Order: sequence, then structure tokens, then C-alpha cells
Amino acid sequence: MNNTATLRPSKGLAITYLVRLSIASPSGGRSEIENLNVIKKIREGFFDYPYASSQAMKRALRDTLKGLGYSVSPIISSSPARTAGDPIKYVDDDLFGYMEAGSKKTGNSEVDKLNGIRKAVVSMTPLLSLREFQDNVDFGANMMGLQTGSNPMPYETEVHRGWYRISLYIELDRIGTGDGFIADIKSVDEKENLDELLKSEEEYDFVQVNGSKYFLMKKIFSRRDNTIAYNRAKALLDSIRFLAPSGRSSNWLIDLTPKLMVAAYVKGARTPFLETPLLDEKQKDKNVINLATIQTVKETFADGIESNGDNVCLVVGYREDLIQLPTDSLKPIDKATAETKDLANKINVQTMKIAFETIDGWLKQHFNIQDQKTSSTSQT
Repeated sequence: MNNTATLRPSKGLAITYLVRLSIASPSGGRSEIENLNVIKKIREGFFDYPYASSQAMKRALRDTLKGLGYSVSPIISSSPARTAGDPIKYVDDDLFGYMEAGSKKTGNSEVDKLNGIRKAVVSMTPLLSLREFQDNVDFGANMMGLQTGSNPMPYETEVHRGWYRISLYIELDRIGTGDGFIADIKSVDEKENLDELLKSEEEYDFVQVNGSKYFLMKKIFSRRDNTIAYNRAKALLDSIRFLAPSGRSSNWLIDLTPKLMVAAYVKGARTPFLETPLLDEKQKDKNVINLATIQTVKETFADGIESNGDNVCLVVGYREDLIQLPTDSLKPIDKATAETKDLANKINVQTMKIAFETIDGWLKQHFNIQDQKTSSTSQT
């Protein structure tokens, strides 16, 4: 039996990064107390750790895509509300998927049904605080009632500060193709019983049963345009680089852009640094890159990371104004001690700008894009 196409390791982009929130109320939670705006928290032992949900972070990515000039899928008023479900036209439907969204009609009800669900290309964790909640509360008052002679309405808002981490895995092979891009389906074989089905040498995606017959069906996808797929991957990368918050930003403006990031061009759905402590936890008073641990994880997963010749496709990007290298005092990489510089070079530690340029190079390699100017806002 062969119910898949020719097998090869899928390739993707794994990114883990930290953001620094000076003071924030990152994501609203449920409160049983009137006029108390709580933040979402998860408990471990005796401590609560604030977080913003993956849904909230995907909303922030969508809004950032729109802010960068990309055309995002309109929200259709229904029960429940949904997007247009057209990954051919809209970058966010391609990247973030949808379910029963009334995809673009092809005239074939079976094809339309298959196109009605698209699994997200982007998988991500919540934005989780590395520091426990300290019961800090901000007090405020809604002054709008003064205009009608009423008293101000007091309220409280839970606030927090510290380092937060988030991880993403991006299935590069599925951008611009897969469910949602099905143009037709066809039968590639027909079998009389299950035993014959199991012996079939045909490549197929699913089986349709009609009476006593088994029809081996194959999905026919529209041809992927690699330039469009690259542009969409680059759009997502830009959204991460310039990520802006959604909601609660009028009173709690925060910076969600990466301050310390580890990225790898990986084989298969690997997320090597998902649980890796990127900061040296022994140095509480400094924000020091945990180079030794990152190097250990790199060596552990080396066979699962793509390479260009002798160079493993892994990069560490950091903000020099907020993060420092071991034993240095906020020194840039070119002024680091010899020992630190040697380890940093092995891991490929770069400024944040160069790190994102490095990732862009991997995307061009993956989608076979020549190193030339490519339209950054092409959607179709």
C-alpha cells in the first residue's frame, strides 16, 4: 500500500524568541470580581505565570500583516464568525488556516468540501512569562460618567513586567499548497476488497467507498508559484520582526518584537529550542545569552537541522542594547573576549538585523528564489 506521495523529510522554520515587557497587561482573563481586569495566568506549584494565548498572538500577527500593507481575509458575520477561507487570495488564510469557512467554489462539491478546512501552516505556543506574577495592580477610574453628573467608576487592572518567550514552527512546504488549493480529485485505482486495497502500489490520498468497491483517490493541487510562496513566508517573517500588539494597546502599549531569538531551518516538525533557557538563569542581575546551553542543543539536534556545506542553518539574533554575551559588559560581538567570540561564532550569533537577513536567505534557498528584488506585497 502506498497512500502518500514520494516520501521526503518536510522542511520548516523553527523560531524561539524572548520579548521584554516593562509594564503590561498582556492578555485578558476571566474575573469573578467586578471592575477587576485580570491577566491570564497558569499555575506551577505555588506560583502563577502570566501569558498571552496563541490565539491572541496570531491575531497580533494578522493585524501586523495588515499594518505592513498585506491584504488579509475579511471577517464574515455569521455564527460563528469566520474568514473568507480563500488561501489563494489571502495570505492569512494560507498561513493560519480555517475550518468550514466556505472556501472558494470550484463547481465540484467534493473538492469544495475538502477545501473547506485548512490546517494552519504556523504552529505556535502562547507568549509565556519567565517570571511569576507579583500581584501588582494598577488603579484607574472611568471619568466618562462626569459628563452626565455621575461619579467616576473606579477599576483595577493586573499588571506585570519581565521576560516572555514564544516559539513558532512554520511548515514551509505547505505555504501556497495543500488543502485549500485543491483543484480536482481523481480516482487512480479501484479495488474489490480490503485485501486488494492493502496491496495497491498506487499513490493516493484517501479512499472512497461505494458499495463493495474501494476507490483510491488522489488530490490534484493547483500549481504553486514559488515567488508567491516566498513572499508570504517573508511577510510572516516581517510580521514577527515588527510584531505589534492587538487590544489593550491604548493604555498598555508594549513591544512584542524579538530581543533574543534562536532560529533554525529544520527537517521535519522539529522545534529544538522550544524549552531551552535562552538566558543564563544563574545571572539574575544581567540579561546574558546562555551560549553553552544553546550549543549543547545545537549539537543534539544537528542531524535534524539543514546545512549549507559545513555551516548549520542556525542563527542567534540579539539586541545589543538589552542583551549581553557571557563575561562581557554589553559589548558588541566584534569586541567580545576571544573565548566568547569563538563560541558565539560556532553558534552563529548575530545582531537582530543580520539574523533576520540570514533567515530570509534560507527562505530564498527553500523556494528557489534568486537573490534579487522580490515584490514584498504580492498576494496571488
